[in-house]
Amino acid sequence: MTPSRTNAPPPLPGMLPTQMDIAIRAYGRRAGLLRGGYTVRALKAVDQRLDALVAVCRYYGPACLEAAAAAYEQAAPFDRHGAAFVRVVLSEHHETDAPKRVALLGTLVQQHAGAVRDALWFYGAPDTCQHLLASPTPALRDLGVELAGRLALPAHLDGVHTAARDGADQDTCLLACALMGELPARTQEHWTSVLKGQDLARQITTLRALAVIGGHLLQPELRSYIGRLTAADGPSEASHPIGWAAAVDASMGLWAAREPEAALEAVVGGLRIPNETALRVVALAGKIQGLLPVLDFIERLDRPVAPAERDLLQLVFGQVPPELTSTQAVDPAARQGALRAMACDVFAANGCTGLEPGHITAWADPVTKDRLWALDAVRIRGASPLQPRTRLEQAFDVGHAMRGWLYHEHAAASGRAFPVLPEDLASRQMGAVEAVQLIAGLEDDGASP
Repeated sequence: MTPSRTNAPPPLPGMLPTQMDIAIRAYGRRAGLLRGGYTVRALKAVDQRLDALVAVCRYYGPACLEAAAAAYEQAAPFDRHGAAFVRVVLSEHHETDAPKRVALLGTLVQQHAGAVRDALWFYGAPDTCQHLLASPTPALRDLGVELAGRLALPAHLDGVHTAARDGADQDTCLLACALMGELPARTQEHWTSVLKGQDLARQITTLRALAVIGGHLLQPELRSYIGRLTAADGPSEASHPIGWAAAVDASMGLWAAREPEAALEAVVGGLRIPNETALRVVALAGKIQGLLPVLDFIERLDRPVAPAERDLLQLVFGQVPPELTSTQAVDPAARQGALRAMACDVFAANGCTGLEPGHITAWADPVTKDRLWALDAVRIRGASPLQPRTRLEQAFDVGHAMRGWLYHEHAAASGRAFPVLPEDLASRQMGAVEAVQLIAGLEDDGASP
């Protein structure tokens, strides 16, 4: 009798180890992409390597589990997080015993919390989150709460409420509820208390929740919070090297999404915030009073534009002239000419008829501002006046931080939760954005006479 080969790999020697090695390294690169000014298109190229592992492993069945365990034990220190990610992914796909899956998570979560979370978020088994939420182990229960929020499935709402009653972090539980679009009673009172406190980490979590839930909850409290955070005698990057800049960026992103003109006015008036955050406010607002000083600044640069500057040009003007991104020496006159030609084309198309680069003496010149008076009431997005259906059109072409602000803007404008995060799989982000654009296009068609 021929022995069963149910669990045996197909006759393709070395394919599984090779694919695991590719996925381990791809996951390592993914973290770097999220920290830089890369777009979701760049993220997609890496994510395809992760998807390929899942596609290949189905040919091997449970044989993957031993191979993944061996790969983890043999991984170099700098590859350990990636190896833990791969081990969890394959366990979620091929280990049918849920307690064994959860036990593996318990052994890995302390050292590789981010990798374990991402593996479950991207490729977890349908029942894993419920098992984690019901776990008596605090670390696993907390992982379940975070996972429930990122999955944004209302089926997990009761499990999150139970975890909150059992001692899980209240701020994380409320963030998970916000991502699911369902806030429990007294949530606003809790958030108000957090924003009035001194804990920047808790405040950042609360700001993230306010951003995804949509609408304009706690708007007066948000303005007051930003006033305290940016006051001359308030916290600073020196006193809080990590928390302050992150809190400012989160709060300004939320303010700009809800009240772009008020946020822009504060920035132009000299609000004490990091330069990158200020550039994102100007980009999201798309108003001429913010664009002129930025164009003047970029024109004077003797280096390629930085990611936040590139995002502004892409979001507002729909393109970035290659002369401004080249790492080779470029004649300053050519840089200036390319920037002015691009800006004047867009300004002319949006109301300043006949405007040409030769009309610009300097962006900071009051004469230039007077010449562009027709743009005072226009918000420019992708080289055209901003419309609801074009709000997310540039999302695939800007960096992760700017894309997150666009998601917050959509949630604020729609008044509904938009639980899409810029760290998610690129395919899911792109699918969500395309669905939003399709619905907006259909609504426009339906409103047409």
